Amino acid sequence: MSLFAFLLIVFSACLHASWNLLAKRSAMTVAFYTVICGTAAVLWSHVQFWTPLKVWQMPTLFYIYIAGSVTSDIIYCLGLVRAYRTMEMSTAYPMMRSLPLIFTAAVTSIAGWGEELTPLALLGMLVVFIGCIIMPMKDFSSFKWSDYLNSRMFFIIIVACGTTGYTIFDSQAQGVLREVYSNAAKPVISLSYYSTRGICLTSSLLIATLLIKGEFFNFKNIFRQKQWPAFAAGAFASLTYVTVLLAMNYVTNVSYVQVFRQLGLIFGLLGGVIILKERCSMPKIVGTLLIISGLVLTVL
Repeated sequence: MSLFAFLLIVFSACLHASWNLLAKRSAMTVAFYTVICGTAAVLWSHVQFWTPLKVWQMPTLFYIYIAGSVTSDIIYCLGLVRAYRTMEMSTAYPMMRSLPLIFTAAVTSIAGWGEELTPLALLGMLVVFIGCIIMPMKDFSSFKWSDYLNSRMFFIIIVACGTTGYTIFDSQAQGVLREVYSNAAKPVISLSYYSTRGICLTSSLLIATLLIKGEFFNFKNIFRQKQWPAFAAGAFASLTYVTVLLAMNYVTNVSYVQVFRQLGLIFGLLGGVIILKERCSMPKIVGTLLIISGLVLTVL
């Protein structure tokens, strides 16, 4: 994993925590997420006019991956809306970010995609996962399985499955682009893909706002009331995932991308405690230290 990829992912992690903080402070809805994705799609639509990649002339497999990514992102959206309605950010965010780490590593290992993960890398991922699981605890003496085995956890798992899905589908789709356009620069491939994916995702979410009761009303209200956090979150989210897509070109296994994106947990924790005034408990501090330790193990 190159230093350039690491810096890209750290920047992405900071931006990701920022737009999630905006989403948590606002009334998170499917319409809100649609505006986020729509803003991102508009910001990067210019790529369609200058890219040399003809995305409409790609193999069928490419469109299958795009469809899988969009479907996974919608699943992620539905889970995110419910999770932020029922849980604190400093509780939900760590769990939503930790589970995809294990899911992605499992899927890529079973499918044989990318370089085989070393035992030290796997140990680091496990430490990161343990740290993320510890963070939601109120204190170490009050561990209860009921805190994890409930309906709220179901929505966390939905978010994690969605994140895992679009991470893998996006990585595979870019792989197809690189095969077809082997001479194209990697950043051009990533931006072309992100722009195309954004248009497809926004179109699908607009349809969802029409089908889900009350969401089209929420959508219109965002524009009527000029709710700038939705548009600011869209700008942050677009830069978040563009940097992730770029980083995917400079790693030997997409699971490494998932590991270092966990740095966003630190920013998310600080945002929840400082800005949202959520309680900072000892398990959250210990969990953060475990996450940093796991990241160091993965680097080594």
